[in-house]
Amino acid sequence: MNTYFVQTTFKSLRILHLLFTIVCFILELVEVSAFSQFAPDQGIPVSAYFSGQIYQYGKDGTQYYYNGVKIYSYIVLLLTLLDGVRHLFYTGPHKRDITINSIFAFLWLSAGLANLYPTFEGYSYSCPPTSSPSIAQECITKLLFIIFGWIIGILFIITSFLSYKLWDERREMYDGEWRVEALGEVVYKYKPKPNITVKVNEPEQVMIYKSTKNNEKVRSPSLFIQTAIPSSDIN
Repeated sequence: MNTYFVQTTFKSLRILHLLFTIVCFILELVEVSAFSQFAPDQGIPVSAYFSGQIYQYGKDGTQYYYNGVKIYSYIVLLLTLLDGVRHLFYTGPHKRDITINSIFAFLWLSAGLANLYPTFEGYSYSCPPTSSPSIAQECITKLLFIIFGWIIGILFIITSFLSYKLWDERREMYDGEWRVEALGEVVYKYKPKPNITVKVNEPEQVMIYKSTKNNEKVRSPSLFIQTAIPSSDIN
């Protein structure tokens, strides 16, 4: 897999995480506003919006209002916004990204299940025709919130995979074995560390190379070759 493509995709997904989370935040504001417009007239308590329980309403009691476990969704939403803003321009990926993205994938997928809780009780999520614009608006934004929540969860799964892929390539790049040879003999062998000085008694034919699984060019740390005679005499 092309490293540049993976890095670009990784950064794009990070931006999508934040954008979709902001969309979910806006949808939630619209949903709360619509709920507050019709709930008092229908005798629906405010707790019905957050608890995930089933409430009957209407004159004949044949209408039902239900929602997911919103409190849990709020926690996940807030954590994602905080992390997304803080690390929007964060260089990576690092080991942290693998863990954090996996955690957020779990949180969003579990929040998606929590929002679908009423379906486990036999109630479907649908928006039947109604004469109340606020009820229709609340229902539509509720469905959109759930859909975007699942999309964010899937994006975090993809980002977790890319984080691992990039970290694995970075580890291969910087944890490989470097050798310094002079006159065909290995005079130094090491794991990359910055600003290393290697003393070579013979100035002729010094060779530096890195053992790697592929033939891609790799960046090396600073390495200084110090010979037994002045550099002016080497030339």
